[in-house]
Amino acid sequence: MKKLIIIGESHTRSFTYRENVLPFFMGNGKNINLSTKNISTINNKIKTILSTINKENSIIFLFLGEPNCRYPLKNSWDPHWDEIRKKKTVKPLVDIEHITKCIENLSKIDLSNIDYILTPTGAYDPVIPALNKFNELLRDKFKDKVIDIFSNTIDDDLKVLDIYKAKNWVKDPIHLNSKISEDLLLILKNKNLINSIEDYKSKIDGYFGTHLPSKFGTFNRQGGFDGSKITLSKFGSYIIKIEVINK
Repeated sequence: MKKLIIIGESHTRSFTYRENVLPFFMGNGKNINLSTKNISTINNKIKTILSTINKENSIIFLFLGEPNCRYPLKNSWDPHWDEIRKKKTVKPLVDIEHITKCIENLSKIDLSNIDYILTPTGAYDPVIPALNKFNELLRDKFKDKVIDIFSNTIDDDLKVLDIYKAKNWVKDPIHLNSKISEDLLLILKNKNLINSIEDYKSKIDGYFGTHLPSKFGTFNRQGGFDGSKITLSKFGSYIIKIEVINK
């Protein structure tokens, strides 16, 4: 049984509360995204993360891209609050040049130890057309290295299916709930990449949004998971933080 390592920004929260699934939160999407200035930082963080795990006993996923599709909507990281709090209209925008550049920048990340790239997802309807184009270009560029967890979350009109949204959507209109983790496991089983979904069973009943109170954990200097370091998360997510390892 291999552990599933999911490296990304805040969207990793949707993969929490499962046995043998370890989401690594590198930072929020304002800083951990596919803008040119951030690629060096992402490479360094990935390198540090990989130094803490047993790569031979893991399947490693990279999960990035949604923040870059959201920002152009209003030239802001938070266009959803314009709509929800200020009652302003936010229309979809597909900036092909911007999206293409983001795909090019993803190519500059060291993917040599990344087994698969997950298609970015989102719960906010105006960003979905841009995500759809991003994922089309992602699949064209990286072929079989891409695992599509996006397509089943939307309808024919490019709207997010309600079953994937947090119950209290207005508190977090950006991230999908934990059903997406179930989808990923089914895909991996169908691809014969894992033997049994039961190895990754959920620790809670039902699907949860990203504001559910949860645990923090950390890896120790020997690379083992230290579950004794527990606290509550501001965003209600199970996020694994890493210590700087002194060489």
